[in-house]
Amino acid sequence: MRGKLREARIRKKFTQQQIAVRLGVSQQTVSKHEKGLTTPAHFSVIREYERLLGVRAEDVFSDIFC
Repeated sequence: MRGKLREARIRKKFTQQQIAVRLGVSQQTVSKHEKGLTTPAHFSVIREYERLLGVRAEDVFSDIFC
């Protein structure tokens, strides 16, 4: 499901670095979120992904919303 996060970022024409700056995390962290290797540690980061990328957290982080 995390491929959706990457697709949404690309659709909105953001780089991983731009998202990282807005979320207050590293570019490597954004990469790991997109690959499904890690999940955001704070709920506020998930909500910010929703706001920035126009996605539903339930769709892109379905593993933590089951």
